[in-house]
Amino acid sequence: MKLSPILFVGVMVLLSSCSTATKENYQQAYEQYLCDGDVTMTTLRALDTGDIPRTKRVMMCSMHMTLDGLAFLGPQSHPTPEQKQEEIKLAREVLNYMLAHRDDFDPRLLSVKFGLRGMRKILTEPEDVRRLTKLTDYLAGVEKKLLETQKP
Repeated sequence: MKLSPILFVGVMVLLSSCSTATKENYQQAYEQYLCDGDVTMTTLRALDTGDIPRTKRVMMCSMHMTLDGLAFLGPQSHPTPEQKQEEIKLAREVLNYMLAHRDDFDPRLLSVKFGLRGMRKILTEPEDVRRLTKLTDYLAGVEKKLLETQKP
C-alpha cells in the first residue's frame, strides 16, 4: 500500500520535532516541492499554449539543475551503488539528448552551465568524458560567437 504524498508529508511534519537535522531535511524537501510545483505549472501552461519549444526549455532547465544537485548532494548522501548507477544513467541520457539537440541550448544560461558542471562530476568513464568534452567545446564555440556578435 502506498502512502499519499499528503499523508507522507503529514507524518514527516509530526516527526520533524525530533531533531534540528530532521527539520533541515524537511525544509529542504519542502523547498524542493515548491520548486517542482512551480516548474510543473510553468510546463503545463506552456503545453496549454502549444509552445513545445518553451516546454522543452523549462524541462531542460529543471533537468540541468537536477544534475547539478545530484552531483553536489551525492557525496553527503552516500547513495547506494544502485542509486549511483541510476544517477550515471540519467546523466548519460541528458548528455545524449544534449548532443542530439545541441543547437537548442544557450551556453550563456546558468542552468546549462550548472547541468554541464553536474555531468562533469557524475560522468567519469573515459567515453563519457570524451563525449562531454565534445559538447562543452561546441557550446564554448557557440558562446564565443554569440558574444562577438553582441559587441558594438
